Amino acid sequence: MSDHRPSDSPEDSSRHVPPNPEVNDRDARMREISGLIDQIAHAVEEREDVRKILYRLQKRLFEMDVEWTRFSQEREKLNEVLEKLSSPAFRIGTLLTLTEEGLAWISVGGSDYCAQIDPRVDSAQLISGQRVRLNEALSVVGVSGTDPFGSVVRVSKVLPDGRFEIGGDRTASGISSAIVGRGHSLDRVPVKPGDSVRLDSTSRLAVEHMGGQEQSHLLEEIPDVSWKDVGGQHKALAEIQKAIVNPFLHEELYKRYRFRSPKGFLLYGPPGCGKTMIGKATAHQMAVDLGEREGRPVRGVFFHIKGPEIFNMWLGESERIVRELFAQGREARKRGDFPVLFIDEAEAILGTRRSVRSFNIHNTLVPMFCAEMDGLSGPDGFMVILATNRPEMIDPAILRPGRIDRKIRVVRPDRPATSEILSIYLSPDIPVRGEDPRQAGSDERKQILERFLDALYAETDENAVLEVVLRSGRRETLYRADLVSGAILASIVDRAKELALLREMNGESGGGVSFTDLVEALNAEFGEGDIIPASDVADDWLSLLDLKQRDVVDLKRFQSGGRERNVLERRAIE
Repeated sequence: MSDHRPSDSPEDSSRHVPPNPEVNDRDARMREISGLIDQIAHAVEEREDVRKILYRLQKRLFEMDVEWTRFSQEREKLNEVLEKLSSPAFRIGTLLTLTEEGLAWISVGGSDYCAQIDPRVDSAQLISGQRVRLNEALSVVGVSGTDPFGSVVRVSKVLPDGRFEIGGDRTASGISSAIVGRGHSLDRVPVKPGDSVRLDSTSRLAVEHMGGQEQSHLLEEIPDVSWKDVGGQHKALAEIQKAIVNPFLHEELYKRYRFRSPKGFLLYGPPGCGKTMIGKATAHQMAVDLGEREGRPVRGVFFHIKGPEIFNMWLGESERIVRELFAQGREARKRGDFPVLFIDEAEAILGTRRSVRSFNIHNTLVPMFCAEMDGLSGPDGFMVILATNRPEMIDPAILRPGRIDRKIRVVRPDRPATSEILSIYLSPDIPVRGEDPRQAGSDERKQILERFLDALYAETDENAVLEVVLRSGRRETLYRADLVSGAILASIVDRAKELALLREMNGESGGGVSFTDLVEALNAEFGEGDIIPASDVADDWLSLLDLKQRDVVDLKRFQSGGRERNVLERRAIE
C-alpha cells in the first residue's frame, strides 16, 4: 500500500510550512487517518473497487491538507499585519547628547527627557542631532537618521566651546538672538561668523552648514599688484608711505613720539585714475614689508566692497553687513595677514544724512560705520580705505580725524605720468613696429611713445573736446590730454594691440603695435564720446573734470571733427 502513496504527500507539503505546534498536531492526525485507510485497504484487498475509492479518499485528504497549510500561512501574515496596525505608533525625538552608559538626553515636543536605550540599539550609531524612535515608555528603540528640515539662520558669533550665537538682528526663523549647540555633523566643519547653518526641528542644534559668505559685496583676494605697477601717482604713493607704511614698519619709533597711527584714508579724484589699484598695491606692499620685518610670510588680503551693494531693503540688514565686514578684517588680522578694507563708491553708503531718498538708512548706517572705525585701535586693527569721485558727498562724521585721518588726492596724469603708464601697458615683451628700420628695440619703442605723446598733447582742433566759459568771461578749451586717465590709456593700448593682432591674423605684413595703431585707437576711444559729459549731468561732471563748478557759467561740447565743429550742447550753470 505504501508503494502507491501519491507524490503530493503530507510530508512533502509540510516542508514548506514553518514548524509550530499546531502544524505538528495536524501532521500526526493526518498520519493516523492515512494509517486507518491503509488498514481498511488491506482488509478488503479482494475488492478492487473499494480499494480505488479508498485511494481517492486518501488523495483528497492530502489535497485538503495542502490547502489548509496555505490558509494557515495567509492567516499568519494577516495576523502580523493586524498586530502592526493595532500597535501604538513610535514617537520621534531628537538626540541632544549621551549622558552616561545606557542613557540619552532627548528632546520630544519641546520637552527634555533622560531616556533609556534599548540594549539592542548600537550606542555607537547614536550621534547628537539625530532622530531616534521611542516606544510608549520613551525608551530609545531605533535610529531614524537626521531630520532634513529646519530653519536656516546666520551665525553671528562662534563661542569658545563650539556653540553658536545666532541672530543679533532678525533671522529667518524669527529668533532675535539665541545660543544653539553644534551637531555631530559639524564637529569638523569650520564655521565662521556670517555663515548660514540649518537648525534641527527643535531649534536647539545646528546640524548642517549651508555655506559661507557668498555675497557679491565682499570679495577677498590676494593682490599681486605692487607699487611699481601704479604709474603716474608718485605723490599719492608718497603720502601713503608717510601716513600708513611708516607707522607699521617703525612702530617703536612712532611710540616714542606718541604718534597715533592712522586708521584709514580717503582716495578721491577723477574716475579711472588708479584708486583701486593703489589700494591693492598698498595691501601687497604692506604684506611684503611686514613679512621682511617679522621674518615670516604675510599675506596681503584685499577686501573689495562696492558701496551700493551693501544696501538692503530689510531693516538692519545693511548694518549687519557692515559689522560682518569689520569682523572679517579683524579675523584676517588675527591670522597674521594684513587686511585692507577697500570701500569703492563710498558716497553711496556713507553719504550725508540729510539725503531724503535714503534718510533712514544713512541715519543708522553712518553711526554704525563710525562705531566700527572707533574700535579699530589695538593689535587687531587694520587699514580702511575709502575711494570716491565725489568727496563732498561723504558725511563729515566719517572724514573727521580719528577715523579717516588722511585725504589723498589722485590726479589725472600729466605728460611724464602718461609716458610712465604707457610704458607699463606697452611693456617690452609686446612687439612694436617703427617706421625707421634703423631704430630697433628700446629706441624704437621710445620713439613710438614720444610721437604718440606729441599727438596726444598737441593743442589742435583735432584734440579739442570741450569749451568752458568762466565767470570772469575768459574761455578755456579742454583737450583730450585734459581728460585722459589711466583707464583710458589702458583702453587705448588694448585697442592698438587689437589692430596689430588683426593684421597678423589676416596675413598682412608689418607685425607689432605701431604709432598709427595708437593714434587710430586714440581717435576711436574719444570718438565714442563716453568720457564726455552730457548736458543733463554737467553739474556732476564738472567736479570730475577738475573744474570748480562755481567758476563755470557756460560750456560747449564739440562734435567730432575739430574746433569748428557744430555746437551740440550748451548749458548755463548758475
